[in-house]
Amino acid sequence: MARMPMSQATTMSSSLEGPETLASEVSLIDANAPAVRRTAGTFSSQSLLRWEFGYVVVLLVWAFSGHSEALKALSNACALVFVLRIAYLLTTRIGYLTHGARVLGCLVLLFGTANFLFNADHAQLVEGIKILSLFMFYFAGETMDDSYFEKRPSFALVVLFVAVPLLTALIDLYRVGGGDGINEQPLSIFANRNNAVAFAVVSSWTLILAGVRRWMIVGYLVVCVLAFKTLGALVAIAIALYFIYFGLNVARMLVAGAIPVVIYETLGDKLEILNRAQSAWHSLNAVLAESGGLWGLAKLDYGRIYMAAGTSDISLIFRLKHWVNLIMLYQHASPLQQLLGLGVGSSEALTDMRLVPHSDYMRFIFELGPGMFLCFVVLNLTIMRRLGGYFISIPAVFLIIYFCSENLVTNFPVMSFFYFTAGAMVSSARRS
Repeated sequence: MARMPMSQATTMSSSLEGPETLASEVSLIDANAPAVRRTAGTFSSQSLLRWEFGYVVVLLVWAFSGHSEALKALSNACALVFVLRIAYLLTTRIGYLTHGARVLGCLVLLFGTANFLFNADHAQLVEGIKILSLFMFYFAGETMDDSYFEKRPSFALVVLFVAVPLLTALIDLYRVGGGDGINEQPLSIFANRNNAVAFAVVSSWTLILAGVRRWMIVGYLVVCVLAFKTLGALVAIAIALYFIYFGLNVARMLVAGAIPVVIYETLGDKLEILNRAQSAWHSLNAVLAESGGLWGLAKLDYGRIYMAAGTSDISLIFRLKHWVNLIMLYQHASPLQQLLGLGVGSSEALTDMRLVPHSDYMRFIFELGPGMFLCFVVLNLTIMRRLGGYFISIPAVFLIIYFCSENLVTNFPVMSFFYFTAGAMVSSARRS
């Protein structure tokens, strides 16, 4: 297939039935790009996928061999080696970073260092490194030159990387269930189905590189979201697809708004995920009436919540109660804690449920402080602005929304692949 710059590729129609493959949207090479950015043996998209797949294989062996401590240590060692490889790559190519990326990187170092020093006695170092490494992966991706997308990953490697983790997770889901939103069940290599569906959406970028057609990508995304039965993912993917195919046109908004109504009226009793949506709405209204409003959830124990809800599926209510608890803890923290954050892992140590926030944005504010939160928001908005309203931005739109209600930033396979690839795509868009 002919390769073209992003500026040319992204002007193409986004019709599902268009003959173009998605690979044409990622600016695989610009023949007129400066030769100085070409280096022999440059890290490529195939290199990244090999590293990611190797790590996934180790995790799969660990997950299906009884969660051996030795294999867990091996998986951690693989992750560390991967981080060191990307850190070395970044240091050797740091001169290619834009001025804006350097400023953002300095702010991340400043706020991150201040947070760890202030909370050194109780912060979780490993989890903190996982979170901060997503910035490093993005910056390393942004230093990539035109050769990064030239050598595509083999189709067999793409299929294995995408299919094996998802199929094993789905087998676990339909064998043991996914939990009730509070006691979530691990699925294959994933902590829960929310992390699994995030992997499903982000891994669609590998299908882009393999040249899979758009209608097949959309079908894959919809099937995965429905199969994992997560309401947050359903909302996020619906908004992402709407953003790409309808934009902000009023007439299109009306048409798009009618589509879910028709689907709900037609299939509401046949799809479990739609039944969950209806149940969640009714139970939320009942519990809020019992508590006297949102802030009253803080005083309502889970026994009364279950009784008022009339169902064990209280995922949405649990999140709201947990967030109220976090907000109150943050309000009663010292001014310096509010400025620098209470430390990575503090949400688990201090909240009533002893759990992370179920919102990565709230986690950044509570554990890492408003400075790091703003860095995280700026990073994601930069990716969105550079990729634009085109098909390749679907995983970015999805994650930016999904971060609102899930714990994803410590999911190393998803975050490392997403941010490195996003950085490489942003770099390609800028050169074009």
